[in-house]
Amino acid sequence: MTTTGNSGHSGYFEELADRLRAHGMDEERVTATVTELRGHTAESGTAPAEEFGPADEFAAQLAARGADAAEPHPGAERWVFTSDIYADRDLLARFGQQGWEVERIDRLGRFVCRRATERPMRWEYRREYVRRSRRAALAAELAPDGWEPCGSWTTLSYFKRPVSVSAGPAAELAETPRTPERRTYFTSRTHALIAVGVVSWAVLVVVLVTADADTRLWVSVLVGGLIGAAAGWAGARKDHRKGTTGTVRGVTGPS
Repeated sequence: MTTTGNSGHSGYFEELADRLRAHGMDEERVTATVTELRGHTAESGTAPAEEFGPADEFAAQLAARGADAAEPHPGAERWVFTSDIYADRDLLARFGQQGWEVERIDRLGRFVCRRATERPMRWEYRREYVRRSRRAALAAELAPDGWEPCGSWTTLSYFKRPVSVSAGPAAELAETPRTPERRTYFTSRTHALIAVGVVSWAVLVVVLVTADADTRLWVSVLVGGLIGAAAGWAGARKDHRKGTTGTVRGVTGPS
């Protein structure tokens, strides 16, 4: 067994990272993968080339596995749902317990999920408030505990891992719940914000049309609308930060 320090194998991992990028793997997954492999070889004391083979061949294998994971198994169930930031963690906890794995978050902010039809496993999720520039570093920090990125939306990043990491075989579902019929989960708070926004813009349009009748009214409403928009943005940003960090394992949440 080779016992050379992990720092002596940096060239291998740099080449591996470059090869993974060349295969189209995104930067967050590259960082998480390489970090996990570095940790593995550091613990085993085995040279990465001996354990994994040539970097180019190993990168091709990893990329192929990632492509297979991205495409649903022919028998896998697919389901997409939308949630606001006030309900997403509870929903992910509940649906993760039902075997739903989040593949990604699409451009509309929807959670794209799949579930194996044979021997489905439970999943757990983690939501973090993080700047875009820090996403890769955070993914690397969480990777040793089995967390991998499954999507980002604005300043929120989501991570997943199979419950089998901590529960072993007990993570397998004894019975598979039905696929939810509902696809949209907005809380009353979000509905209220939408209503206020619609009314504010409607009033603003009316004032713009009749501005010549009373300029002061136009100015006051415009300023009020700007203040309201700023307050709403600040509130949403605060909600992003509040209670964001941590694992979600419960099974409660909006139905």
